[in-house]
Amino acid sequence: MSKEKESIHRRTWFIILMLFIVPPLGIAFLWVSGKFNKVTRIVITVFFSILTIGALATMDEEETSQGDQDREPEQEQPEEVASEESEDKPEATDVSSEEVEDKESEVEEVTEEEPIEPTPKEKMFADILDLIDEGKAFDTGSYIKGDIPKGEYAFVRFDGSGQYYSEEDSSGNIIGNENFDSFGYVQVHEAGNIESRGALINVDALNDLDASGAKEIYEVLNDLEDYKDAGWYKVGVDIDPGEYIIESYGEAYAAVMSGPVGNDGIVDNNIFNGRYSVNVSEGQYLVVSKGTITTE
Repeated sequence: MSKEKESIHRRTWFIILMLFIVPPLGIAFLWVSGKFNKVTRIVITVFFSILTIGALATMDEEETSQGDQDREPEQEQPEEVASEESEDKPEATDVSSEEVEDKESEVEEVTEEEPIEPTPKEKMFADILDLIDEGKAFDTGSYIKGDIPKGEYAFVRFDGSGQYYSEEDSSGNIIGNENFDSFGYVQVHEAGNIESRGALINVDALNDLDASGAKEIYEVLNDLEDYKDAGWYKVGVDIDPGEYIIESYGEAYAAVMSGPVGNDGIVDNNIFNGRYSVNVSEGQYLVVSKGTITTE
């Protein structure tokens, strides 16, 4: 019978070669092949193990030193450059505490916000509230006899208010009532219950509002200018005496009254579609509904 061929990893020369090239693999082949006696194998194993560990440690040290070399060392600024920069800097000057305080006060004056001026509308509302506190004006609401003193009052609508006004006597009979489109005038008799859905302002207190009449107050409270639409105009206050033409939008109504609501008498009135001419005198009241006042 022929002799079985020995595997290459069992051959002595291959094992020695692997011990030098790949020590762990060479040690494994050494023990598998059974070459040499046990003591020799142990000595060879220990020797090449130490050799392998030393090689690995050397490689690690080389990598660490290489990493340290790759880091750029911090460069210190040359003393000459540093000294030049220090020479270029201006010398600090002594500032007194009074100068510091003056500068701080100037900054505070600049940064301090100026008070916001109220709009004409806001001022008018505030002034009317003051008159209400003084008993010269009255807010929307229901009143009984004696709550509102006798006299003539401007009725003014504003955003959120209504248009109705009425006064009754002690028996419940209506003395005067009106649905105001915008503003008007009423006569309080102090006779019974009063219902007002707009603000009531005594005409004697209009000067406190820097207003000539109900029309001007209405314009300010509603951000309007040169209002000529539906309303109760007091001649000589809201409009000048003279001839006016009223142009309707829809079915209009116009009347000349001798006095305010509650003390009024009809001088002239008409319901019309189109244009209508009226003449008014000082102290009269011109009532317009669904129409615009013109002079042409």
